[in-house]
Amino acid sequence: MRNDRSDSSSLSIDNALQRVSPHLLAVAILQSVMESDKPWRKTDVEVTSEAQAKFPMACEFYQLRIFLDLLKQRFGSGVANLVEASFVTVTDVQGKHSGMDLFSRFMAAISLARELGPTEDAAGNKQIGLDCRVADQALKFISESDEEKQTFRLVLAESLTYARIWAEQIFPQLVAGIEFDPTSIAFVNVETAYKGLTNRWRESPGCFERHLQRMEGNPIFPESQRNPTDEDILLARSKDDAELEKLVIDVETFLSDFKHLIEQGQIPGRTITDLMQHRVEPLMVRAAEIGHLSPAQVHLETLKKLMESMLKSLNLAPDVIGGFRRDWRRRTNVFITQQWRDDKPMSQDGDAAALLCETVEDVSEVLDIYQELDSGVVDSLRELALLHFEMAKLEGFHLPGAAEKLALFGGHAETVAIQDRAKPRPWWRVWT
Repeated sequence: MRNDRSDSSSLSIDNALQRVSPHLLAVAILQSVMESDKPWRKTDVEVTSEAQAKFPMACEFYQLRIFLDLLKQRFGSGVANLVEASFVTVTDVQGKHSGMDLFSRFMAAISLARELGPTEDAAGNKQIGLDCRVADQALKFISESDEEKQTFRLVLAESLTYARIWAEQIFPQLVAGIEFDPTSIAFVNVETAYKGLTNRWRESPGCFERHLQRMEGNPIFPESQRNPTDEDILLARSKDDAELEKLVIDVETFLSDFKHLIEQGQIPGRTITDLMQHRVEPLMVRAAEIGHLSPAQVHLETLKKLMESMLKSLNLAPDVIGGFRRDWRRRTNVFITQQWRDDKPMSQDGDAAALLCETVEDVSEVLDIYQELDSGVVDSLRELALLHFEMAKLEGFHLPGAAEKLALFGGHAETVAIQDRAKPRPWWRVWT
């Protein structure tokens, strides 16, 4: 099977993606995917008639899952959910295909397969191993004996692999060209963080993986950094996971020690302040440095609550408590802590570009903190950010939430009413 990008001609909807509604997009994608004449729609070995009918559907639904993942990555879960709901309700596309009653069940099967992880069939290739796991879940929808299912299990797995590879090559460019009609998603929160081009990334990556994601296909970064390899991603992910593993151990050790202190009786105020300064705060900073990995954020919130309870026990004046809280806000901001760490993932001259890839809310908070600390830093970031906006404009690349971010940096931008902030902004276009 050919897996080159020229196959995108089989999806003849590129010119129909401007000012589209979620429902019309769903119909167009369904029609294009189901009408494409691809090898995975046929099998080279004898299978039952039911398998012959359901294998193509399994492959096509797998492709639609990949499409939805990319759509969520670019526009957010609200928009992706609207399109997915339309997939469920559309039971026939111009009489070419039926069986969408299986769609929701198959989406659940893919989710379960991802939770279970890859099988060991693929000799170390995790992605093919995951395809095999998806095949195992899909076979549950075929009313044949387990013995019969095993005879064509690998046929389905291989078909799913071909379907996935094609989707991963075609859909990123397709999703890049979508611009929704603002009225069709007017009440949906739209993603304002840039999350790369492909769906290779974890939903909430750690700091090293996140920075590679920011740079993927992003022309405001040097060209040599825009195409991180799978090996680069795995290495970054391993760094994040190693830091998380050590943090979890250290937090659990501290909580055990603290529980032991409580069991011994009332803790003196001097001991509490020592714990706050030398144990709790460093752990909070480390949790923020790791990034958005869920366990790190959970530990950070736990430690913040513990710090609040310690403050209350000291009976400090309100202004003193307010000072502590402002300091923790600065020290535990996920973006700023990554700038301050010795082995920061982004280069010094890449801070502004990295910040522009974050959400509008994150950009606002970072600028507020730096304004409190040193307005000169904000001036420097502003100068670089405006330069990056100009570079992006020349490249035909539009960052998510660009207008709001430009306004935060004090550049010229259109006025955005609060009630309109959920409306879509041009994202980015594929460049040559």
